[in-house]
This record gives sequence, C-alpha cells and structure tokens, in this order.
Amino acid sequence: MLQDLFNFLGRLYSLVVTLILIAVIGGATWLMVFFYQEERIQNLFLKEGQLIRVSVADVDFGQRSWLDGVSNACYIRFSYGQKAYETRYVMDSTWVGAGDRVQLLYHPGRDEFRQPHTEPKPDHTVSRLIRWSSANDFIQEYKLLGGVLVLATFLFFLVSGLVVSIFPEFTLIRSIARMVLIVVLGAVAVFFTYDAVAYYRYYQHVKTNGRPLEVTVLATDRHRLGRSTSNTVFRSYRYDATCRFAKGERTIPITEDEYETLKPNDRLAVLYDALLDDSMSATYSGNTGHYILPAFFWFLFLVFLWNLVFKPQKRLS
Repeated sequence: MLQDLFNFLGRLYSLVVTLILIAVIGGATWLMVFFYQEERIQNLFLKEGQLIRVSVADVDFGQRSWLDGVSNACYIRFSYGQKAYETRYVMDSTWVGAGDRVQLLYHPGRDEFRQPHTEPKPDHTVSRLIRWSSANDFIQEYKLLGGVLVLATFLFFLVSGLVVSIFPEFTLIRSIARMVLIVVLGAVAVFFTYDAVAYYRYYQHVKTNGRPLEVTVLATDRHRLGRSTSNTVFRSYRYDATCRFAKGERTIPITEDEYETLKPNDRLAVLYDALLDDSMSATYSGNTGHYILPAFFWFLFLVFLWNLVFKPQKRLS
C-alpha cells in the first residue's frame, strides 16, 4: 500500500515537472517566434524600404504591448505625403518630442514606417577563433529561426513524452518521436561537421596568410570550458590575451605556456590576416575540441539509427 502511494507521488511529481517544462519551453518558443517575425519584417524594410526624415507632430507614451513595458518606447505621429502615420519608436539614446525630426524606414508596398535598428559597435575586436561558431556568419533573422526550430523540437519531445506516459497504447507517437530524434541527431551532426570544417579552413587561412607582427600585451585571461569544477580531475581551459594593435585593442587566442609567462607590456609574436581582419598567437595550434563534437553526434546518430532499423527486425525474427 505504501509502495503504491510512493509510486503515485512519483508519477504525479514527474507529471507536474513535465507540465512546468512544457509551459516554460512553450513560452520561450512563442517569444522566439515573435522576435523572429519582428526581425524578418525589419530586414524586409532594410532591403526594400527607403530612409526618410520626418517631423514628429505628437508623441504618445502609453504602453500598448508587453514589449513597451521592457523598453523605453513611445508612439510618434507624423505626416508624410499628405497622410498621417504612426509608428513605434524606441528612445535608446535620444529623447524624442513634438517638433523633432527623426529618420525612419518607409516601405512603399506596405505603406508603413519603422524605426531602423542601431547596433552598438564593440570597444575592441575579439578574434573569431576564440568563440568560434559558423552560425556567426548568419544574419540575426536566421539565428532566431534556428532558435525557433531548437525550442520547437524540445517542445515536441516533451509533449510526445507526456502523451506516451499518460496513454502508453499510443505507440505511433513513440515511433514518430524516435524517427524525429534520428533526424535531429543527423542534422546536428551535419551542422557540427560543417562547423568543424569551416573552423579548420579559417584557422589554416590565418596560419598560412597571416603576416608576422609583434604587439604589446595588455592582459591575459583563461576561461574554463564545460561544467568542470575545482574538484574535477580533468579541467580544460581556453586562453586569450588582449593586445594593442595599430587599429586598436584586440583579444586573440594564445597557448597555455604563453598564458603562464606573459605579463602586461610584454611583446608577443602574432599572425595577422588582413583579408579576414583576424589575428592569433604565432604558436597557437587551434582548438581540437571543435572536431570532437561531430564525431560524438555521428556516433549517437548511428547508434539510434541501428536500433531503429535492426532491432525491430530481430524482434520479428
């Protein structure tokens, strides 16, 4: 009797946790879809719109959506071509009032105005070799779309797992989930393979075409990789140095030995690739961790594919 009670409480706890996760992931997916749609429309205005300077007639500071509550936004009214317009305006750096002139993007096909995005410029340049990802080559719209797909995939597995746990007789959902898992693992393996190949080519380009220079070291730093703690036997670090170049400060990858020996104001031999506008230590040998992930996901893909294709045949035989 007591064992049955514990089993019931365990299933109830698992159900509640799963429902909470579904609610959280579902909300995050909705937010990601919202920002993706906003970015897609913004890119449409940037591609097909034209910059027009208008004079603000009136400003409304009333909040009309949840997004207005987390940003310093208002709604400006103005006239253009003998027609009245209104658009949302975020006052990120300047205050806007009646009589001010602002620059907006106008899309003739949609007959709408939008505020152009402004991206802050970084104080100094960080080498792509430090935190490499070929996803950085994608525009923000495609990054958000990738986030939507990732979150939607997690949501699908959570919902399908919940349905199967409540209705075990729905074996079709379990089979669909297994096939989707294999497709996802294959897609992740392909992406990390592409990412590893792109990293190797990028590193080799800097190593082969980089011009030898000597720069002044301003500071060195190391960053622990993964979830290793101080008690972990195996710890892996990434080492970098902030140096003074002719065009300003840059953070570049260095070796462990250089991290141990370099001090501020020391001179460091580096390779600078003018075509890629990137640099690294002359003795930096690259990050082999980028080649481990593809092998790991290809292994998972083959294991799950083997179980899906050959295990049912063994049971039938």
